[in-house]
Amino acid sequence: MAGTFDHGVSRRRLITGAGVLALGALTGCGVENSSSVPADSDAVRRAEERRRRAGARVHHVDITAGMATVDLGGPLVRTWAYDDAVPGRELRVTAGDVLRARVRNALPAQTTVHWHGVALRNDMDGVPGLTQAPIDPGGEFIYEFTVPDPGTYFFHPHVGIQTDHGLYAPLVVEDPQEPGSYDVEQLVVLDDWTDGVGEDPDTILRRLLRGGHGMGGMPAMGMGGAPGPQGAGQLFPLGRDTGDVPYPLYVANGRIPTAPDVIRARPGQRRSSPWASGTT
Repeated sequence: MAGTFDHGVSRRRLITGAGVLALGALTGCGVENSSSVPADSDAVRRAEERRRRAGARVHHVDITAGMATVDLGGPLVRTWAYDDAVPGRELRVTAGDVLRARVRNALPAQTTVHWHGVALRNDMDGVPGLTQAPIDPGGEFIYEFTVPDPGTYFFHPHVGIQTDHGLYAPLVVEDPQEPGSYDVEQLVVLDDWTDGVGEDPDTILRRLLRGGHGMGGMPAMGMGGAPGPQGAGQLFPLGRDTGDVPYPLYVANGRIPTAPDVIRARPGQRRSSPWASGTT
C-alpha cells in the first residue's frame, strides 16, 4: 500500500487501500528493516525537532482496542473495535503537531497500532517484533511522535488481520497553510465487511492460504504495477486476487446502504470530502 501523502497534492484526496483479505495490505505497508539508530539517540531527537513546527500542540488521546457490539444500520455484529465504534473516532491534528496516543489492549490477543502512510520515527511504527514488542492483553503502549505532513491517513493494527475485525480509524492532518474555503468537511470511510455476518476473517484467511494464496505472492499478482505478466499492473491494479472474497456487506462510515450515514447540508454550503479507506 502506498503512502498517503504526496507533496503538491491536496489533503482532500482518495486513499486506496489494498484489501486485507486480498492478502496484500499487511505486507504492503512499506515495512522495512529496523534502523540501527537507537530510539533515544541524538539523531532521532534532531529529526523530531526538525519536523515539529514552532508552537506545536501536543494532542493527548486515549484509545482502547476491545470487543464491541456494533450496529451497522440494522445488523448487530460482535466484532473488535477502537472505543466501541466502527470506524473508530477520527483523530485530527495540524501538521507539525505532536500526537501522544495511549493505546490500551482490551482484546483477547496481542495488538499494535500502525499509523498508515505517516512519516514517523521507527520505534512508533507499530510493527510487532520489528519496531516494538506487541501490546499484550490488558497492557498498554504510548505512541508519541511528530506528525509532519498534511494528509488523510488511517491507523490500524499490524497483527494478523485484525483490521478486518473492525480495528481502523481515520487520522486527519490539517495543513496550516490551507485556506479552507469551504463550510463543512465530511470524512467518508469505506469498508467491505464480513465479521459477524459472514465467515470469520481468520477462517477466510486460512481457506485462501490452503488454496495457494500466499502473503508473499504480491509480485506475481502484478500488485499495483509490480513485476508479473505483461500489463497485469494495469488490468489488475489491486492484484489478481481482487474479488476472491464474496463480502456480504459493504459499509460507508460503518453503515450499510439501506441505513446510511446521512450527510446534511444547507443550500449554498460549500463542502469538502477527504476520502479515507478502511480495508477496501
